[in-house]
Amino acid sequence: MVFHFSKTIVLFSKSDSVPILGPSVRQSRFLLNSVLTNCFQLAISMVLAGPTDALAFIAGFSWLELHLLTFEIKNQIIGLEEDRLSKPSRPIVAGRLSVTAAQKLYLFVGALSLIWSMYHGVLLCSAVYMVAIYCYNEGKMSRNWCLKSFLGAIGYVCYCWGTTIIFDHGNPLSNISTAAIVMSGLIHTTTGHAQDFRDRFGDAAIGRKTLPLLLPPRIARWSLALLLTIWTALLIGLWTPPHAVSVLLCLLCLTSGAKFIRNHSVEADRDSYWYYNMWLIMAHLLPAFARIAASEGRQASDFLVMN
Repeated sequence: MVFHFSKTIVLFSKSDSVPILGPSVRQSRFLLNSVLTNCFQLAISMVLAGPTDALAFIAGFSWLELHLLTFEIKNQIIGLEEDRLSKPSRPIVAGRLSVTAAQKLYLFVGALSLIWSMYHGVLLCSAVYMVAIYCYNEGKMSRNWCLKSFLGAIGYVCYCWGTTIIFDHGNPLSNISTAAIVMSGLIHTTTGHAQDFRDRFGDAAIGRKTLPLLLPPRIARWSLALLLTIWTALLIGLWTPPHAVSVLLCLLCLTSGAKFIRNHSVEADRDSYWYYNMWLIMAHLLPAFARIAASEGRQASDFLVMN
């Protein structure tokens, strides 16, 4: 029973990591995508907070996982019809637990998330996140393409916000951290629909209006590629990373955009989304260079004062 329950919990967030069919190389890629995406928020928070100790890391990791799980459970309760079509291995549609049991689990994990937030002084962040979950799921705002992207961006902002503060032992966000989190929200608001290309058949089945369904295919795909290009230029200009990092970010941008444009199949869109996630991870690691530059500037200033 313990193993069954543990596997069910894992499947709430890992059930779409490996496709049911496909060669082993492609499965490895999607598994890697799942692992990297799961570590995404932790990496950003480590960049923004700086080095932390083991206890703070465990506390931040637990906070993040509780909030992720809260969203996943409610999202899968609401999206049963969509999951039956596109993600049948998810635990509720696979029959691993009932909707009633899932609802009880949702309430328990949500309450635990709020308690954990209160203990670490990030209750406001958690409250904003829970309101966004309600609007996204029960409020059915995820059916609107604009609100879906905006609420998804709020979720990512809250992940960075809460985890960064916990990693930094309760200290308020620095100016660099605040700017990076705001930029993260804007990036997700404007490019987050990259994930909707692979889910368009499930979205159409439940009447959800996403940009890949509302716009002509070529316009939807070319506009995404253009947005990725604009963001790449803006981020390089803002954070001024080393040239090698800038080149890598540009290559990921071009690869992701070109793959979205060239092949419109669902399988190809999953592949394109993998490259988009790699671009997204790299884009969110860039503030580290601003932190390093600021730290070196402070050290140089202290040295001059001492001498």
